Amino acid sequence: MAHREDRLKMDSAHENGIKSVLDKKSASILITDSGLGGLSICAEVVSRLHRKPLFRDASITYFNAWPEQNRGYNKFETITERIRIFDRALVGMAAYHPDLIMIACNTLSALYDRTEFSDHSGIPVLGIIDFGVDLIHEALVLAPGSKALVLGTLTTIAENRHKALLIEKGIDADRIITQACDGLATAIEKDPEGEAVSRLTDRYIREAASKIGRTRGRLFVSLCCTHFGYIAPAIAQKAKQHITEDVAVLNPNTVMSEFLFERGKGGVCSKPTIDIKVVSKIVIDDIKIDSISRLIKDISPETAEALINYDHKPDLFVF
Repeated sequence: MAHREDRLKMDSAHENGIKSVLDKKSASILITDSGLGGLSICAEVVSRLHRKPLFRDASITYFNAWPEQNRGYNKFETITERIRIFDRALVGMAAYHPDLIMIACNTLSALYDRTEFSDHSGIPVLGIIDFGVDLIHEALVLAPGSKALVLGTLTTIAENRHKALLIEKGIDADRIITQACDGLATAIEKDPEGEAVSRLTDRYIREAASKIGRTRGRLFVSLCCTHFGYIAPAIAQKAKQHITEDVAVLNPNTVMSEFLFERGKGGVCSKPTIDIKVVSKIVIDDIKIDSISRLIKDISPETAEALINYDHKPDLFVF
């Protein structure tokens, strides 16, 4: 009972923190990912701020938390090391004095609760795993006999947070299939329409098909890596080819980008001032910049421009 009461208190404090952000006339929002997948969420947030101004002035910082030039979180040997590095990245984020941190990364969301930062920070934090779990839960409840395929990175799948939380919510374990897609996010950043992406997508959906077997109900494919949203149609096509024609894609990116706007009143002003910047500890490859900026420019030209003119900060965080 005590554990349940503690969770309720934390939920209440979290709700109050979000409300305090939405009550501001000027707000600073920091969106982070290990890489460039979360820029799709960032672009959507900026676009929505123009259509439904929640603040008179908004400062949006996209914080690329990729730790080393040629090594991401999944390449560090232990989970303890990954948590320690992300904890230092969070300290670097706090230096920007955000009113809200949005962890637009399933890998980092899976690590957050075990960081020292989470124990003492007063900054409200939204993690994308919660949005993904709620989305999958709602779909499975509304469609008896259906199954969910959770696609993610090595760390996301190894941590198993999505499946554990869904079981906690009453979903049978055999309705949830998980599939790690190692290397797919990096391939997407380089060329979302390239041969490597097609080959890896086909490989991992085939592997998932061998776990699922024959299914008569609907298959919900949940994109539990923000990068996967960039290739959602291709993933759906492969799932229909190798598993079942009755496929529906669930994209937590969309739900996360909508969250503040569903709760905020908007209409603070007719033309808000929106400042957006992209900061990165590592040098971002020109090929990746060109690839991702083209994908998001129709959603938010400013976000695409901010990526092109990103601020390289080698001392963004130290670990």
